[in-house]
Amino acid sequence: MLQTSAESACVIEALGGGRWQPGPFARGPFNGVHGGVVTSMMAAEMERAAPDGLRPLSVRTDFLRPTPLGCPLQVSVQPVRVGRRVALFDATLSAEGEITARCSMTFVGETPISTLEADYASDAPPPAIDPEALPPRVSSASHGLPWLLDVLDPRAAPDGAVWFRWKMPLFPRASAFLAALSPADTIHGMARPGLPGPPPVAGYPNVDLSVHFTRAPEGEWIGVRPVTRWLASGAGLGFGDLVDRAGAFGHGAMGVVLLPA
Repeated sequence: MLQTSAESACVIEALGGGRWQPGPFARGPFNGVHGGVVTSMMAAEMERAAPDGLRPLSVRTDFLRPTPLGCPLQVSVQPVRVGRRVALFDATLSAEGEITARCSMTFVGETPISTLEADYASDAPPPAIDPEALPPRVSSASHGLPWLLDVLDPRAAPDGAVWFRWKMPLFPRASAFLAALSPADTIHGMARPGLPGPPPVAGYPNVDLSVHFTRAPEGEWIGVRPVTRWLASGAGLGFGDLVDRAGAFGHGAMGVVLLPA
């Protein structure tokens, strides 16, 4: 059973003024903050800065160096364009004065399109599935310490999708969009070579993360439908649809650097 305390009741804590404190479950597979959590802290501040009536359309993060766990983190936000229908913001995250990640986020206002009779998608909808009935997927990190997947409850589906739900809040009143960012940042590891055993490389960090939303996710379960491509030259990609029990709501992608064993 997951053990929590007053100090670890959420994955991250908002301290105010753009400052954040990651808890032990914010850790990634390395001994630093998980990329999905890094993205969430910057995205949360940009959500706060965005005009009312606009919702997230896309998020793009570059991970410049590992973000440490043991100190407060500072997010700085800069508006790039703020219009009636589209707004764009940039953000950086710093640890002890050193920038560790940067992020851009686009927001869009929704306007009814009378000439479009219904929502349209050129791809087939994902199969209906009950994540509650799926077996847990064992996900461990080599450091043996508490980490993010301990509180994401991963479940493996027969079609290769992996479903997650938060067993602990990311932070109080986090939006549904923010709740999807950390599952999206797992895509490159959910269909990697070598499963269910160890990977054939020393590591496979993603250097960026891009997420696009067609709509807000619904319900507590977030699924990823992962595709991974690793090249013997040392580069790779991870990408795939983001789904909930109502169907696909977005897409995630990242570039991957393979580390020699």
